[in-house]
Amino acid sequence: MKSFPASGLSRSLLLACVLGITPAFSAPPEDGICPIHHIKMESVSLRVVYGMPSQLEFEEMREQKSRFPNGRDYVLAGCVVKPAKSIPGYLCRDCVKARKEWIASRQTQSNSKP
Repeated sequence: MKSFPASGLSRSLLLACVLGITPAFSAPPEDGICPIHHIKMESVSLRVVYGMPSQLEFEEMREQKSRFPNGRDYVLAGCVVKPAKSIPGYLCRDCVKARKEWIASRQTQSNSKP
């Protein structure tokens, strides 16, 4: 059996793989074009966020792969805090819009439950 380093980032990647989730910090296309919306993305500095993701963030990661892979201005980096505070990445304006719509729909659904 293959062993993995004990870092929080590695555990997060392993968990993401087991759950079938594409991590928020997967490598963007080299040409800077969004694979979903086929538009040029903005090169930005993405905040690195440490800690256990919320249930909503886990649900979002499942949706992110097919609907808004470049819609977050941050990356989830596990529970072990490292020196990194930001990393280079891309944002797609249509992914950002799709993510906001998805979050709003989730909030509407949770508010309508008794």
